[in-house]
Amino acid sequence: MRKIAVFISLSLIVFAGIAQSAKKERGEIPDIGVAGSVPVPKNNPLTKAKIKLGKKLFFDDMLSGDGSMSCASCHDPDQGWTTHTRYSPAYPTITERRNSPTLVNTAYAKVWIWDGRAGSLDKQALGPMKNPLHMNQNPGLVVEEIRAEPEYVVLFKEAFNGKITPENIGKALASFERTIVSENSPFDKYMLGDKKALGVEAIKGLKLFKGKAGCVRCHNGPNFTDGQFHNLGVPEPTDFHSAGVQTSLRFDLKRTKNRDWMTITSDIGRATITKDKNDIGKFKTPTLRHIAETPPYMHNGVFETLGEVLSFYNAGGGVHPNKSSLLKPLGLSEDQLAQLKAFLSSLTGEIKF
Repeated sequence: MRKIAVFISLSLIVFAGIAQSAKKERGEIPDIGVAGSVPVPKNNPLTKAKIKLGKKLFFDDMLSGDGSMSCASCHDPDQGWTTHTRYSPAYPTITERRNSPTLVNTAYAKVWIWDGRAGSLDKQALGPMKNPLHMNQNPGLVVEEIRAEPEYVVLFKEAFNGKITPENIGKALASFERTIVSENSPFDKYMLGDKKALGVEAIKGLKLFKGKAGCVRCHNGPNFTDGQFHNLGVPEPTDFHSAGVQTSLRFDLKRTKNRDWMTITSDIGRATITKDKNDIGKFKTPTLRHIAETPPYMHNGVFETLGEVLSFYNAGGGVHPNKSSLLKPLGLSEDQLAQLKAFLSSLTGEIKF
């Protein structure tokens, strides 16, 4: 009987995935629901050896130039796989200008980073290590540092037949990050038939999410994101024009070959990469999985609480000439905002890594 139950459960997940794909092809909003199996690229199949190696690398300060930072410095498991700071931690003496995105369910993403500059998780995993703003490490140097560690030599032999390369470092990190998957949240249990998993307030919030509040227009699918880029008119933090933040902004604009890097003083988001003025101020829709664990919020960490975020949307977003037409005042009551918050809190599940 147990085998039959498992087969039925897996069949439902596969069917749900097929149904979601069909809806996307028809231009419909994909339903929210339980996430299916983790997508894995053909050129980097998951193995226990890669995951074990990737986990060790993820928590190793060796990956930073001065040995002071690891991947976990910005993506802390105890802080929702992000950090509870407005801006991402940065290399010593540097100030970042964006909030660290959570790694929860990052395996389901199509593009990575707030502006979508990374097209694969394997490549994204190497990005912060090489970035002078983040870990400031030379890939060639870290390869030799790893080669000098006997434990790493064994792990690379098991995972990659002994080939220690920057590419394989990225593949190992990505393999570990594909295990950071949320399961068994109250919402998931509810969707799988346990109608007692959500309280009355959360169920009302779910109805608002899909209905009057319209959250599902952007936060849809099993991972609660459309994977697209939108301008919400998010206000800048009061310290955004400080010398440290502006230095990081100019540096990144310069290295991404924006010709106006000397005069731009605001984060232009997706336009940083596309150079398209229509993309100014657009940022990737983040997952809502574990959202209650990942304050502060928005690409710049300007909102400290979920309550502030909900009030922002209730008012119709912020002010910007390029703001999305999807944002309109919602007219939700305080009780309804509390119900939405209760539903969002139900998206926190279990992560085994």
